[in-house]
Amino acid sequence: MSDKKSTVPEKGTSQWKKNEKIINEHPGLKQARDISEGIEKPAHRYKNSSGQWHGGKGSAPRVDTNSEQYKDNFDRIFKQGKYSKDKT
Repeated sequence: MSDKKSTVPEKGTSQWKKNEKIINEHPGLKQARDISEGIEKPAHRYKNSSGQWHGGKGSAPRVDTNSEQYKDNFDRIFKQGKYSKDKT
């Protein structure tokens, strides 16, 4: 082991600004920095590694939109297909 000084640049210097820019662009580095500084945020506040949002509640269809019943009821509600001339 060596007794070298830490090479962390002082806050506000141009090298510090470059490092912060790189850290803020990478979610893993950002989270690690926040943990080391004691300001860790919940993990769900960061994008996942693919950069895609999972969609949240209700993002997946609840019914099979390819089913005949679904198509038939859609046509009935919006008066399309065989229900286009229905008066009800």
